[in-house]
Amino acid sequence: MALNRKSVIQILVLVLLIVVGAGGFLYTQEGGLAFITDLLGINTPPPRPAPVQPAKAPKPLAPRAEKPKDEGPTIPAQPVAGKVRNLAFAPDVAEIDSGMLTLRQGKPPLDTEMTIFLYTKPWEVPAGRSFKLVNPSAAPDAPHVRIRWHDDGQSAPRQREYTEKYTLVLEFGQEKDKKLPGKLYVSLPDEDKSQVAGTFEAAIRGFRLIDGKPDLSSDSVDTLQFLALSQLLKDDPTKPVKDVSFQQGRYDSQAPAGSPQTGYLEMSYRVGEGAPTMQKFQYAKENGAWQVVGTLRPGQLEAAHPYKAPGPKDAPDRLFPFLTAKRVEAEIQKRYPGKPISNAEFVTRTNEAHKIGTCDAAYKVGDGQPVQTAYLFRRGANGWKLERELGKKERVNFATGKVEVQR
Repeated sequence: MALNRKSVIQILVLVLLIVVGAGGFLYTQEGGLAFITDLLGINTPPPRPAPVQPAKAPKPLAPRAEKPKDEGPTIPAQPVAGKVRNLAFAPDVAEIDSGMLTLRQGKPPLDTEMTIFLYTKPWEVPAGRSFKLVNPSAAPDAPHVRIRWHDDGQSAPRQREYTEKYTLVLEFGQEKDKKLPGKLYVSLPDEDKSQVAGTFEAAIRGFRLIDGKPDLSSDSVDTLQFLALSQLLKDDPTKPVKDVSFQQGRYDSQAPAGSPQTGYLEMSYRVGEGAPTMQKFQYAKENGAWQVVGTLRPGQLEAAHPYKAPGPKDAPDRLFPFLTAKRVEAEIQKRYPGKPISNAEFVTRTNEAHKIGTCDAAYKVGDGQPVQTAYLFRRGANGWKLERELGKKERVNFATGKVEVQR
């Protein structure tokens, strides 16, 4: 699908309005709103200079001794390491996404993390750029640093941001194979004198533009949002779309053998002063690029219409949600025709020894309260089969394989 520049700009602005709030975000970018006029190809003529009065020739000045150039801190050639608060820090993950460089050690919720907010242009990969700040004053468009850590004996993480009085030297190399190498030195003004320095190679994440065109190979919910908005605006880029919100945006990082990665997104919006509209999009990553492969009606469930329907001998975590969603969808369409279904979630449990399983379903019909129910599955000679819906007081005892009634 080809998008003209006007389409791209409207989509970008809509995404900014939704994700970060255009009013505050656009003006914090380098050059303010200039990136919009650049993409539109609008060249604003510079102001006409005021007449310059002839000046008298200045008297020659005596030569001044040059001050030695401040080379800044030396960055070691070893991988980034140091200390965050009182914790040794040697990150095993480095990522750059939407102008944020994140270094992470360990796995949530016990990870230690340092994030540097660069406030670069929207979806720009800062290849070849350098940042150097020594004891800066607080400014909305200056990079700032956030650290997150766990203290001993505490279950919840702590976090702190630094917007001034720190030292930052950051040098990015050129992108290669969706990796961005760089060198970093950070010294923070906390009581523990947090400091990290060294080299890194950050994986490039998130939606971005390359030479002014969207990178649809990027595994990101932002990519799915872009495609949804472009689908919405493809027939009329000037359509007055507003009150846009996204729900349940997701993509599968891995796909079953022989199938592409898939994704799903729910979007609600209004056109002008019209009534709110819900739209559901299904995606697949084919030939290395994400694309919309289907749309669903508000009363349909995505799990009931997968890219590739599972069979009775497929894994329960694929089969159970599919069969449960088909049953739920049919029942709701019969009882509440025309009502939208949203916020659907499915949780699967099995005991292979007892050939029994369940699928818990949660969803919302229209503006009603969330509904929770469960369905019973049994495995026979031909594979798994949905047997029936469990009663409100029925529970499966997976240790015995029996259905019990709670009093």
